[in-house]
Amino acid sequence: MSIFIKRILLFTFLLLGIIGLTLIGATSLDRKFTSFKLQNNPKYIVLGHSQPECAFNDSLIPSLKNLSQSGDSYFYIYSKMKEVIKQNSSLKVVFIEFTDNQLNMNENIWSNKYIPYKYPKYSSFISNSDQLLLLKKNPAAFINVQSLSLKRKLTRIIKNDEYFSNDFGNYFYLKRDKTDSLVNTLSSLEEPPQSVDDKVSEVNLSYLDAIIKFCEEKDKKVILIRSPLHKTYRESVNEEKYLEILKTRYGTIDYMDFSSFPLSNSQYGDLQHVNHKGAKVLSEWFATLLQNGLLEKENKQAFINAMMPNETEQ
Repeated sequence: MSIFIKRILLFTFLLLGIIGLTLIGATSLDRKFTSFKLQNNPKYIVLGHSQPECAFNDSLIPSLKNLSQSGDSYFYIYSKMKEVIKQNSSLKVVFIEFTDNQLNMNENIWSNKYIPYKYPKYSSFISNSDQLLLLKKNPAAFINVQSLSLKRKLTRIIKNDEYFSNDFGNYFYLKRDKTDSLVNTLSSLEEPPQSVDDKVSEVNLSYLDAIIKFCEEKDKKVILIRSPLHKTYRESVNEEKYLEILKTRYGTIDYMDFSSFPLSNSQYGDLQHVNHKGAKVLSEWFATLLQNGLLEKENKQAFINAMMPNETEQ
């Protein structure tokens, strides 16, 4: 029996060793051959989660590429942003979404939902220390996702799918239009529900700090932005906490607030995402601002407010 057990253990160690070497080799090849080079040499990129993903139609904004992606926390943004900046010398400005729901995004980093969703895409480009963080926070999910990650790497290598752009973020053409029904539901309530969450994800914000630091080291301008929100939106975390952090932690970073940009109900997909109609209006207006020297203005928000279109009839 002891000999049998020894053989089983030996076989197990050999199997794990083969898997480990395969994973290391696939990661090395993935890092070597995957291209983060952007087409048309853009000057600007937008990074963030689903709100900017739906809001900024980069086909309507010259020299801008939208690399936002649904569910992206700063943890995953950090990994892809480093590769994008390294491979695109034309970049001058990095727009980063900073809004209230990003204050508490731990779940978007290491939950059972987001590790399988995000990790396989970026695993080859996540540092060892960041991988260790995932392992500590959710060991079961991290271990289980390794086979999926390896499969994704091998598939990309075998197919010679070296252009990674479609996998790490794009403008999303949102067709949904259910804002009227949401507004009617809220108006029928005596007091619209409001979710206030005082928790702040220091982990997520630490990666925003790292993003800003890396950009500054590479001589890239960082501007924090806030995408449009419907005026009846009530699902925010503590707005006071958000404004406090914006002032105390990021007070030296340029900030552009588009949350009150006037759009009609039909131009929202829901209360926190503009649809393709709203994105067209916002993007064409934003393109005009850039052409009129927005980035050279000392007080950018004052210029934005002065150029804001008239309130659209709701």
